[in-house]
Amino acid sequence: MSVLLGAGLLAAVVASTLAGGSVPLRFEAHARTFLSFSAGTLVGLSLLELIPAGIEGMAGSAHLKLLLVLGAFLTTMLLDKLHVLHPHSHRMDAECPPEEHEHPPLAMHGAIGLLLHSAVDGLALAAALRESPATAVAVGLALSAHKFADGLTTVSLVLTHHHRRAQAVRLLAGNALLLLTGFAAGLAVAFREGQVGGLLLVMAGFFLYLGASDLIPSLTVPVCRKRDVFATACGMAVIAGVVLLAH
Repeated sequence: MSVLLGAGLLAAVVASTLAGGSVPLRFEAHARTFLSFSAGTLVGLSLLELIPAGIEGMAGSAHLKLLLVLGAFLTTMLLDKLHVLHPHSHRMDAECPPEEHEHPPLAMHGAIGLLLHSAVDGLALAAALRESPATAVAVGLALSAHKFADGLTTVSLVLTHHHRRAQAVRLLAGNALLLLTGFAAGLAVAFREGQVGGLLLVMAGFFLYLGASDLIPSLTVPVCRKRDVFATACGMAVIAGVVLLAH
């Protein structure tokens, strides 16, 4: 029974990931709007899900745990400013173009970071299945809603970096594959909560820099500002809604 339940929930979460990724693939002309939405989801995910979950999953003072977030933020900023992560200069056009400038900052790094996050989601689903069927259903439903936004964000970040659609599809498939891998690993090995919690906090620092300090400023040109802010707010609202429903 638990095997069938786990397989069904996993299939639903994977399907939700692929469905989310199909939206920007279908409406590629609106890449800028999806990038704004993605910036909101990354910031919301960091503040409302990754940091609280990481703090709960680790022992010790919350202030010490948050040093991991700060350290990851500063490390990402240092690598970015030294042009290790983002060697190309960039700027947004004065007008609202149908496509983004050639090198959105750190966009591909964010897509790859979401792959790692997907593996952690798989671990969470496996841990919930170990706990009880009721917990597994609750976590599975929450992940299904959450992974739709993850799939959308992954593909949006790739497309706005002007990579080919084929690469976006590959990274979307990788997102689903790492979800499966994380789930399998979670069933095979009982990871300590502290290990997963520390990883979540590091990811939060990375996503905060990517969203708040990099993607959002790159979108705030006067001509498109209202639409971009609205799309970013919608991304945050989606994550907030999922978190509230899950908790």
